[in-house]
Formats: sequence, C-alpha cells, structure tokens
Amino acid sequence: MSHLSYWLVKQGHIIWVASIINIGLGVVIPGFDFFSKSISHVALESPIFAYTHRVADIVIGLSMCGFSIGVYQITQSRFSAAALSSFLLGISMISAGIWTLETPLHLLYNLSIFMIIVPMAFALEFKNTIKSSVFENFSVAVTVLHVFMFWLIYAGFIPQELNGLIQRLWAIPTMGWFGVAAHMLILHQFSHYKKV
Repeated sequence: MSHLSYWLVKQGHIIWVASIINIGLGVVIPGFDFFSKSISHVALESPIFAYTHRVADIVIGLSMCGFSIGVYQITQSRFSAAALSSFLLGISMISAGIWTLETPLHLLYNLSIFMIIVPMAFALEFKNTIKSSVFENFSVAVTVLHVFMFWLIYAGFIPQELNGLIQRLWAIPTMGWFGVAAHMLILHQFSHYKKV
C-alpha cells in the first residue's frame, strides 16, 4: 500500500467540505430563490457567487477523480466499478464547473447518473476490508436514494417551487457518503498511517 494511495483516499474529504459551500451558497445571494433554483443556477448569478460555485464544482470533481485513483490502486481487482464510477462522476462535476446549465456539456449529458453505482460498488468491493454492516447498509441506502430521486425527477414529481431545496437535501448524503467512505477505508485499510 503506497503513501500516495493513502493521501488520494484521504483527500476525498475535500468533496464534502467543498460541497458545503455549494449547498449553502444560494442562501447568501441577494434575491436568489434558494427553494426553487438548483445549485447549478448559482453559476448564472453575479461573478463573485458564480465563480465561487464553479471553482467549488471543479475542486469537488478533481477530488472525486483523485479518490477514484486511490481506490483503484488498492482494489484487489484489475477492474473497479467503484473507481470507474467515481471517476466519471468526478468528470461530470468538473464539467459542471466549466459549463453552465445552458449547455448539455454541463454534467456532460447527465454523466452524473453514475452516482447511483458509486456507493453500492464501493461497499461490495471493500466488503472484506471494511467489514461493517452499518457502512454497507448506509451505502445501499444512498444507492436506493439516488435511484428514487432520479425516478422522481424523470417522472416530474418534484414540485418546481421546491426543486432547489430538494436537490440540496439530496446533495448532503450524496457528498457526505464520500467522507464516510474515505474515513472507513483509511480506518481499515491504512491503520498503520493513522498518525500521519
């Protein structure tokens, strides 16, 4: 196990930290409808808010890509669905920071749908390393939440006036899961680095 792998996994905590900025940024924008407008709408606001949001998206995406490389380096298999899906989700977040909602390149034509696979694939791949039924159940619950939310979106069941609030609430377990996963993997895979 390399020192680099440890740091690539550990930096996964950047994902949830930077996400706090993106989730809450709409609250401080004058006249911004936090309840109806999505997180991505912040990129259409005045430059100080727009660029803060876009940089945060890129940082989150780069951190997801770094996390996925760390995961791949320590996986027992030549192919890692957890690493691949995390990397693709990271690419979609980077694209969300580069392009706004006005183009399909924002989230790269809904590449973010790979978020569905990330928690379940990770829990399965590291089942024998982490050995935590609580973490497995949490990962399955997050996967089910993603499927349920995409169904609500595509079925048109989310009221427009609450779209932004619901997306922000959904982002909490989505991005928070990475922090939990990084913590669990460090705890069980890198115990010898605990004091680093």
